[in-house]
Amino acid sequence: MSNSTVSKKSYGVDLANWQGLAVNYPAAKFALVKVTEGTNYINPKASAQIKSAKANGLLTGAYFYANHCASVSRAREEAKFAVAKAKAFGVPLGSYLADDFEQGDGNEVYKNGASANTDAVLAAMQVIKDAGYKPLVYAGAAIMRNRLDTSRIIKTFGTCLWVASYKVSGRQDYADFNYFPSMDGVAIWQFADNYRGLNVDGNICLIDLKTDSDNHQAKSAKKSAQSLSQHPVVRWNISAVAVVSNSKGAFVYTDSKLTKPESDQLKKQGTVWQVFGIENGAVKVGKNQYFDGRAVYVKANPIAYNDQKHGVAKIISEHTHALDAPKPDAKKVYPLKLGSKVEIQGRVGRFLKIKELHNGKQVYVTGNHAYIVL
Repeated sequence: MSNSTVSKKSYGVDLANWQGLAVNYPAAKFALVKVTEGTNYINPKASAQIKSAKANGLLTGAYFYANHCASVSRAREEAKFAVAKAKAFGVPLGSYLADDFEQGDGNEVYKNGASANTDAVLAAMQVIKDAGYKPLVYAGAAIMRNRLDTSRIIKTFGTCLWVASYKVSGRQDYADFNYFPSMDGVAIWQFADNYRGLNVDGNICLIDLKTDSDNHQAKSAKKSAQSLSQHPVVRWNISAVAVVSNSKGAFVYTDSKLTKPESDQLKKQGTVWQVFGIENGAVKVGKNQYFDGRAVYVKANPIAYNDQKHGVAKIISEHTHALDAPKPDAKKVYPLKLGSKVEIQGRVGRFLKIKELHNGKQVYVTGNHAYIVL
């Protein structure tokens, strides 16, 4: 069984057809195995290398060598091909899968600008993420700096760069951080092309690498959509809401004993009401307004109760920005698209703390512009 967690500053290797079938290198805690190239080539050793890496207790991921250049459609097809083979060869869902974006073997990184290259890489990474893997992008430091817009990539996928930069070409046994290619968003540094003289690339992780168990399954898109449709969007300071669940609708009553309906009109299934309390088993949704507790389901908003809780927020206003501080006159850091969702980790007053750091710093979004998805 492969490891599910590797601590930062751990060593690892990446392999292709040039290496042997056995993956058991000194001090290596993780391995990334080439599975495909373009949409036709499959590493003939991939299955055995992945099996060996897992058997030797390494956190096991994969990568595909890009031939997509700046083509978004080709990037998606290559990523889909790689995902299919990674699954078939036993790379655990929840592990890492990288787009290896470098010059040569059918891939052209210098013909198009950084923006077009980045569009293609982002498209591939989104396919990877949607399939249940954690996306990475691999490239040399010069390509990262000049032919990709890494700020866009980091903003979308967090710390996800796998950068290659060598102190020397040839044997290196340890990573010398005096030669680390300093840049934001680096998850893994490939520091050697001949780790310990064993003719395999040497890597070191800059973050804790984590993967789910081998039994992890990607969520069904259909089921996810059905689930989200039943989760209302709520302001940060509303403690709980009631959603009418009865298919025929529900009456609003004028007392908690449910003796008299407010009117003969049923409130439609799916309508959302703020909850002010529970009385006699009835759900209070206003002054002298109550639902039968059997006709609605109640959702508590953890952010309203606990300013350290995790949640997901949906951007509900145009021209919304991430802010550098929890205050009205804070500096705008980057735009947040209407309808998009962001993970949050608590709040400061009405300002929600965005979980993903920007250049290593906490950023916020105004609660009135980003309602909580319960």
